[in-house]
Amino acid sequence: PDGFVELNSSMTAQLPHYPGQWFYHEKKELFWNLSVQKSFFFDPGLGKYEELHEGFDYGLALHVGGCFHDKATQMKHVLIKDLGKAAQAFRLSLDHLDKPCALYAVYDGHRGSTGNQCADFCVRSLHHKLLPRLAGFRGLWGEVRLRNALAESFAELDVEFAEKFGSANDGCCSAVVLVLGYRLVVANLGDLVPLLCLRDGSVSELFRPHRSDINKSADGSGNVEEAKQAASALAPAQESWGGSTPSSGGPSGVDQPPLVVGGQDFPWTRTLGDLDVKKSPEGAGRLFAQPDVRVVSLDSSHQGVALVSWDLYKAIGSTSTVSTIFSKSGRRPRFAAGALVDNGLQSLGEAQNGHLGALALLFDQVKNEDIHPAKKAKSSQPAQQVRARHILLKHRECKAAHDKVRHKQVKRTRGEAERMMRNVLEQCAADTTKKLFTQKCKELSECTSCLSAGDLAGDVGWMKLGKGKFGAQFDAVAFALQVGELSDLVDSDQGIHIILRSA
Repeated sequence: PDGFVELNSSMTAQLPHYPGQWFYHEKKELFWNLSVQKSFFFDPGLGKYEELHEGFDYGLALHVGGCFHDKATQMKHVLIKDLGKAAQAFRLSLDHLDKPCALYAVYDGHRGSTGNQCADFCVRSLHHKLLPRLAGFRGLWGEVRLRNALAESFAELDVEFAEKFGSANDGCCSAVVLVLGYRLVVANLGDLVPLLCLRDGSVSELFRPHRSDINKSADGSGNVEEAKQAASALAPAQESWGGSTPSSGGPSGVDQPPLVVGGQDFPWTRTLGDLDVKKSPEGAGRLFAQPDVRVVSLDSSHQGVALVSWDLYKAIGSTSTVSTIFSKSGRRPRFAAGALVDNGLQSLGEAQNGHLGALALLFDQVKNEDIHPAKKAKSSQPAQQVRARHILLKHRECKAAHDKVRHKQVKRTRGEAERMMRNVLEQCAADTTKKLFTQKCKELSECTSCLSAGDLAGDVGWMKLGKGKFGAQFDAVAFALQVGELSDLVDSDQGIHIILRSA
């Protein structure tokens, strides 16, 4: 291969015992063997040469979106759709990892005031800890190595937070999904609830929450038997528990009495931050930053993953609600996350909404050839131009919060606009004739295109990629749709859109 120079026999004594000539690439620090046509690298951690894994792009389409209540100021999330590009900013290469290579995370802060220092720090820093580890080993990543990389990154994150914010008392829970080809690496710390959703409608909790009050009912009534049954349903396989089983009373802390710090109950048994509790006599040795990590290999039965806050999951009440919402979501994760929050609000009311939020990750159905690289067919060429219609609803954070159709100022909040558009999307998605889309466009849309006659209501004409008037995100979504397909909610500086590809 280009850039490799031949090595003489005296320089190959320590290399793997393959016949044939050896070559070396100084910049990439790779050795290549002529007879087996493979590259190798030296791993200082193992003290031996390992075969280079050439990352394969499985072409798996990911769809991700979240919804967090306006008052959930301590909840943060991260969407890194291409970790390879993020790594390049640090002069690192992830070419050896399978693709898609992405990172999605939710941080649910607690004990903060208006915001949360710990959650903000995690948003900025977790990928800084993880990327060098992912770049450091260029072979095929096994499950043990993946689990260790996430666990070590969390531990380093917690130590650095303590060093930089030693006087901070706030903390956060975390749920992370690392996507590597057709594998999901899910890490959970605290009481966020990662849910695995299947296409047959079943939903399973990947982890049991790290809370010492799990043996209390959600309403605090102390119905221990009912709570224990719920807790047993949340328990995953032992291998995903970071070394402690749910009944061991170890770091999970499930069977330990609740911590009482400063006269107040502290329900969590694993968190990031909460430095005062970790240093206190009560919390020392009982509060950890050790995540549970589980690796899921995708197949045709998998539909997606939801990362749901503890308060929201309690309000929803069962996985059947999640199943119902996911079944009608299609490829619309933002709609799915928003519908979960709406459902929680119906149960709790507007008075209790400080920690309501969810992130949904959906993927196109995995086919057998997707997980066998040699069998993958070439993908079809993307369309050069598309035609689309849309419904636009503005909010007061828009660039121009003025309804040009009805000639009035727009005063609704972003959250109110989202809830209205979710309702419209749900109705339009259920109408196969698309007549309701035309009706809703004329009734609600705040773009003058809604004034066009008949089925041209909301028409934006033929679009070329990157040249539309509503911005890059609008264009990207429109080009990704199939003819006749409705989009998820889409943001632009004009407001929130629902797009229908018409041609």
